Amino acid sequence: MTVLLLILFVNLSAQKHTLFGYIKDKASGESLIGATLSVNDKSIGTISNNYGFYSIAIPAGKQRIKCSYIGYQAFSKEIELISETNLNIDLEAKDSKLQEVVITASKNNKVTNNEMGSQSLSILAIKQMPAVMGESDLVKSLQLLPGIQATNEGTTNLSVRGGSFDQNLFLLDDAPVYNPSHALGFFSVFNTDAIKSVKVYKASFPAQYGGRLSSIVDIHMKEGNSKELSASGGMGLIASRLTLEGPITKDKASFIVSGRYSYAGLTANGAGLLGQSLGIKGLRDFNAHNEINFYDLNAKVNYKVNDKNHLFLSAYTGSDHFFYYAIDDNSSMDWGNITGTARWNHIFNSKLFANTMLIYSKYDYSYILKDDARHFKWLANLQEMDVKTDFDYFLNPNNSLKFGISLENHHYFPGKVEPRDATSITKPFTLDKQRAVITTAYLNNEQRISDKIGLDYGLRYSAFFLLGESTVYSYSPEMEKIDSVSYSSGELVKFYQSLEPRFSFRYQLTENSSIKLSWSKTVQFQHLIGNSTVGLPSDVWIPASMYIKPQSANQIAIGYYRMLAHNQFECSIEAYYRRMYHIIDYRDNADLFLNPHVETQVLSGDGHSYGLEFYLEKKVGRMTGWLSYTLSKTDRQIDGINNNQAYPASYDKRHNLSLLLNYKLSATWSASSIFKFTSGGFATIPEGTFNYYGAAFNYYTNRNGYKLPSYHRLDLSFNYQSRKNENRSWKTEWNFGIYNVYDRKNIFALFIKQDNDQLYSSRAYKMYLYGITPFATFNFKF
Repeated sequence: MTVLLLILFVNLSAQKHTLFGYIKDKASGESLIGATLSVNDKSIGTISNNYGFYSIAIPAGKQRIKCSYIGYQAFSKEIELISETNLNIDLEAKDSKLQEVVITASKNNKVTNNEMGSQSLSILAIKQMPAVMGESDLVKSLQLLPGIQATNEGTTNLSVRGGSFDQNLFLLDDAPVYNPSHALGFFSVFNTDAIKSVKVYKASFPAQYGGRLSSIVDIHMKEGNSKELSASGGMGLIASRLTLEGPITKDKASFIVSGRYSYAGLTANGAGLLGQSLGIKGLRDFNAHNEINFYDLNAKVNYKVNDKNHLFLSAYTGSDHFFYYAIDDNSSMDWGNITGTARWNHIFNSKLFANTMLIYSKYDYSYILKDDARHFKWLANLQEMDVKTDFDYFLNPNNSLKFGISLENHHYFPGKVEPRDATSITKPFTLDKQRAVITTAYLNNEQRISDKIGLDYGLRYSAFFLLGESTVYSYSPEMEKIDSVSYSSGELVKFYQSLEPRFSFRYQLTENSSIKLSWSKTVQFQHLIGNSTVGLPSDVWIPASMYIKPQSANQIAIGYYRMLAHNQFECSIEAYYRRMYHIIDYRDNADLFLNPHVETQVLSGDGHSYGLEFYLEKKVGRMTGWLSYTLSKTDRQIDGINNNQAYPASYDKRHNLSLLLNYKLSATWSASSIFKFTSGGFATIPEGTFNYYGAAFNYYTNRNGYKLPSYHRLDLSFNYQSRKNENRSWKTEWNFGIYNVYDRKNIFALFIKQDNDQLYSSRAYKMYLYGITPFATFNFKF
């Protein structure tokens, strides 16, 4: 009998039950992504997923449950676990007047998790950074991180670990945003008032992500305050914002609507005229007829059906109109994005969580030629409709599985030209539409081998179908058209498939340090056709085809991570090497605009990128911030270009240094500063000019053979928050400062024009943007 009781006691003591639930903000009901939950201060723990859900199997009996999230007060509760238990946790935010500005809203820290090359930024930190004209910018904030830089001065286009800006996938509530830029990249489309979280992956993406080579930027919108109605907004020199959110049914359904409108053209015109009146030399020929404006509108509704089912509907729309005489005095551009996501979250049981989505994305763009005999309008668009299902299966405390499937339907309309009126000499012309379908399936496991060893591994399969109706041409070696084949609607034109393995390994050296190793393969079935580093709306997305193969890349990385000074500092060093295949570039004197045979204008080859990244972040105290430095090299080797010799990418910038500092001056005042330095990129400029029958023609030799000057600037800002008053709901905030404090003339564009006085020669011109620029923004909330 004693032996039987002993066996029963052993079995009961070894028995485990599942604890699961949601982790949310107590005041607003917003789910918290990446909150950490631990048991009895031991190594047993988990984190909440992208929807705030967690699940963990722990031993039966009395357990002390702790939960923490940056910027929130720690939660602690003792429970008696005798069966499967649902425990929803509400965390209370710390007083913003007393808490330090914490930059990284990470799951735990880089030492203990398995991820490499990923980084989260808190929206609070982004809003406090100095920004152009005081308009906080999510994408430009990412440029301060190691391995990430702007492809062009002053723009939101990213080059991540040597990739081009079309190799980055921006997801807004899982919907792809094809052009994340306003005003030719001067601002991003993401209104920080409507955003809850942002995380960037630049190495070994989890297997659920794919479709791009270089990075994934995963952005989640707020869900709306489910407790009380609130409003917030702001007014600045170039834009104004207003956000409304609140419960439809308290604790069951909520909404958020957030809008932003920019009057940047009016500001530019007013500043130029003021400069003229003050006799500023550079503004003597200023033209005050610039037209620059844009708007954003974000909306989201969520409804809790019951404890196991939750529905969400989110949407975004934004549009731009751009005419700026200093860039192009004879044309204007219009473009915009529309996205929508319908999501169903379902809990099958304590271990299995499902997320099913219907996704829509549209990007349309147009180009208008004004005072010219051609006098035309060019229109194009891209549409994508997806259905996806993702599962999180919490197998046991040592294994968390993710798996899912998706179907993507892409429609490409590369463009048509139509005359604007009867005086135009332009004849209507339309390029063939294209359609592609992509199916994917993936499986990923995050595994804890021991206290010291962790693994994250997965496999992603993708199948690409290029479908008719279309006409495919065949060409001679000289790329002259010799024949064609027609495909009917829905007929298979070309098929590609790929397997993309992902793997990362972590070894814990000490409690405060670890090393990691990762390897991954990524594939991209789309290309962006355009020859500008700025990323113009006239650039055209096209699918892989008979002649243009999908891009692919292999990347290996190794890193060392360490927490210093009682976890006040986080330090990391990562080295990477990336090999890219089927990267496209353009033939000399390529004709890309509205060319039905664009495949004859491009060539493909390989690319290489390697570098060393250093990151040091101070996480607590009155002064916080980070220092990042990247040493890197990126080149291309494409037969038929640059005499078949390797050449640097235009965004190959050897050194990239960023320093961000935030200092809490008092309970109401804080200060921020940014210093940024990058080596100059590369450009292709003429080696000389020759005259032919009185006209000047440029001739070129080396591709990207001219090195641009280095880029550097210093920004300062001050932030004032009204004093806290428990009896007053109205809160105000002022943010003001100076962008480019010492008036550095950084090059925005380098271009060649025929000399008006001597038509047989050409001249090179440099365009500078953003001299010393003061700004002020007023924000409110009630």
